[in-house]
Amino acid sequence: MTELPDNTRWQLWIVAFGFFMQSLDTTIVNTALPSMAKSLGESPLHMHMVVVPYVLTVAVMLPASGWLADKIGVRNIFFAAIVLFTLGSLFCALSGTLNQLVLARVLQGVGGAMMVLVFLQIGLGFSPFHAGLMMIPMVLGSMGMKRIVVQIVNRFGYRRVLVATTLGLALVSLLFMSVALLGWYYLLPLVLLLQGMVNSARFSSMNTLTLKDLPDTLASSGNSLLSMIMQLSMSIGVTIAGMLLGMFGQQHIGIDSSATHHVFMYTWLCMAVIIALPAIIFARVPNDTQQNMVISRRKRSL
Repeated sequence: MTELPDNTRWQLWIVAFGFFMQSLDTTIVNTALPSMAKSLGESPLHMHMVVVPYVLTVAVMLPASGWLADKIGVRNIFFAAIVLFTLGSLFCALSGTLNQLVLARVLQGVGGAMMVLVFLQIGLGFSPFHAGLMMIPMVLGSMGMKRIVVQIVNRFGYRRVLVATTLGLALVSLLFMSVALLGWYYLLPLVLLLQGMVNSARFSSMNTLTLKDLPDTLASSGNSLLSMIMQLSMSIGVTIAGMLLGMFGQQHIGIDSSATHHVFMYTWLCMAVIIALPAIIFARVPNDTQQNMVISRRKRSL
């Protein structure tokens, strides 16, 4: 196995840390949305405005970042991104109104799924700390599935895996809602673990199917386009979820918690239907069972 120079290792660690901070910022704000709404005097159902500008800005800037890196240099772009991201984070901390916070999030997006965590805090009364802890099983399930997703795709083919995981994700979403509303909180970590596994298998197979047939000359452009579409779809999903919550909650704001449960139940039902819709498209994918590159443990040690 080829050893990397020390300076290259440090560069990889620095870039990986920057990517970790950007990925963390995309999701970590969700755990504090209800608390932020209280501090700003806003309705928690309006706080999706904090998430949407960020992912939209990232989606818009992704295609431009590659072009700027070629023109100005990767190191200069990365340094500028860190500075802008840090300034955006500082302005977020200093924001006194929702509009100021939205503008700061846009600045963060230039430098760099709300439903579950908001439901855990508003609908079930979880604290931001406990709601954040509930995400650990989802992360573990996602990481664990990465180890076997190649074998699953090779065994069953892209079409079957994509259709099964898409419908499975919709069913898991309904299961999460049912378990939570029935008060079986001790089963939530198991459901979230399952959701992380299904979601990981779905995204891994979908991403590899999108990029695997592209030639090397188009791989970079294809990856940028895929990232942009994913960010756009994420922003659209957050917007739709916020609209559904607002629509169903319009008649129930300020009422007892059981009414809040019904608001989230109707929203989850609609989101589950939306999640299942791509299965119609995936059913038209050729059942590609071409073997992917699998690195065995024996080869990895060479």
